[in-house]
Parts: sequence; structure tokens; C-alpha cells
Amino acid sequence: MENLILEGVFADVQAQVNRLHYPPQHRVKVTIADAVREETSAAPFRPTEFRNGVPLLPIREGAEPLTTEMVKRLQEELDDEEVFDANRLAGR
Repeated sequence: MENLILEGVFADVQAQVNRLHYPPQHRVKVTIADAVREETSAAPFRPTEFRNGVPLLPIREGAEPLTTEMVKRLQEELDDEEVFDANRLAGR
């Protein structure tokens, strides 16, 4: 079952629920929050995409774009750290 976020005045939300095509015995979980209170505080996270029922986080813009050269550099740094750790452990 896909997660849904229904928003609007109570009558709008009720109409949206009535349009859902689930049998009366279908189990669902409903959370109701007062939108006026939410708007005055920090905006809540509203996922726009889900994969296997799990909300996906928005993509953050990094300072450096992901390139092949960046991956190679990170791999070399990781290899250097592994050699350092191996030498350090051998010295004990």
C-alpha cells in the first residue's frame, strides 16, 4: 500500500478518504494534525516519492559534483587509510 498525505480543510480530506478504493475491512493507519499549528512551526518533511513504502529523502546539492575522478580520488584515499591501519596494527 502506498503512503498518502491528504491535506485540506476537514471536508476536503473527508471527500479524499471517501474516494479511496479500499474495502471496509482493509486496515489503515490515520494520523490527523492541525495544519494551523504546523504552519506556524517549522515545515514538516513531506516526502514526494516512496520506494517499497519508505519515503525517499530529497537529493542534496553537494559542493562538488559526483564525477569519475572524484570517485577515484576517494578510493585512493580509502586505500591509503587501509594501508596506514594495516601498518599501525602490525607495529603493535
